[in-house]
Amino acid sequence: MGDEKIPSSNQITEEIDTEVKRIAELFRFALKYKEQFQASGIEFSDLREYLPTDDASRIDWKNSAKSQDLFVKEYEEEVDMDAYIILDASDSMMFGTADKLKSEFAALLASALAYASVDAGINVGLGIHAESSLNLSPDGGQPQYQRILHEVTHFENYGGKFNLEQALNDTIGQVKEDTAVFLISDFLCLEGDWKPKMQLANIKFRHFMSIMVRDLRDYKLPESGNFRFESPGRSQQLVADTTEIAEEFNEKAEQREARLKDKIRETGSSQLKIDTRDSIASKFTEFFESNGGEW
Repeated sequence: MGDEKIPSSNQITEEIDTEVKRIAELFRFALKYKEQFQASGIEFSDLREYLPTDDASRIDWKNSAKSQDLFVKEYEEEVDMDAYIILDASDSMMFGTADKLKSEFAALLASALAYASVDAGINVGLGIHAESSLNLSPDGGQPQYQRILHEVTHFENYGGKFNLEQALNDTIGQVKEDTAVFLISDFLCLEGDWKPKMQLANIKFRHFMSIMVRDLRDYKLPESGNFRFESPGRSQQLVADTTEIAEEFNEKAEQREARLKDKIRETGSSQLKIDTRDSIASKFTEFFESNGGEW
C-alpha cells in the first residue's frame, strides 16, 4: 500500500475526457439535451425596404400597400439559452465505494453536460464551490469544454464546506436569466439557508435542476461486522458493528433523503438522483422522456 501511486491531476483529466467521449449513449443524450434546451425559433425584428436580391415571398404586402415602396420583414433567431453548472466540491463529495468517488463521478457528469452543451451549440459556464469558489462565465466551443474539464479535475479546487446559500447567491448575481442551471451535489453537508435562494433561482432562471449524486453507502450499510468510519474532514473516527446499526442507519437515511427531496420540490426545482453506479446518459434520457414537461 505504501508504494501505491496517487494519480496526478493530468491523469485524472485524461481519464475523464476519455470516458466522456467513450460513453456510447452520450450522443443519444446530447440529442435529447438539444431537443430540450436549444432555442425555440425566430422572432420578428423590423421592416426594411425590399432589395432585388430578396426572396419575393418575404414581402410584407400589408405594410407595402400603405407606401409606394416594397418592404420585407426581418427576423432574428431567439437568443440561445446558456447552461451553467454549480458543482459541490466539498469534503463529503470525496467519498466513494464504487469505481469512482462521488467527486470523480460529479466531475464526469459536469464534463458530460459541458460536452453535450457545446456539441449542441449552447454556451456553458461553471461554478465550483467548497472552501473557495471559482467561476467560469458561459462560453462555447471545445476550448470551453477543455477549460471546464481542467477545473473539475484539478485537485486544488476540492476540499472544505459547501455553502449552498452563497453558491446560489453568486449564481443569481452573475448569470443571466435565460439559462439552464444544473446544481450537482450529494446534499449531505449543506451550509446556509439555501431554500429561499433556490426558490429565487427557480424563478429567475429558465430552468433549474438539482442533481443528487450519491454513493450506495450514503444510504445503505451492509451487515458485515465491524467497520471504521471517518468524518468528511477526517477529524473523527469510530468503529461500529454494522450488523447492529445497519437497519437503523438505512431507515434514517431514507427518511432524511425523503425530507430533502420534499424540500427541493417545494422550491420548484426539478430533481434527479444519480447513484455512482448508474449510467449518466441513461438516467438523463430517462428523466427527459418521463419528466420533460417540467422544463
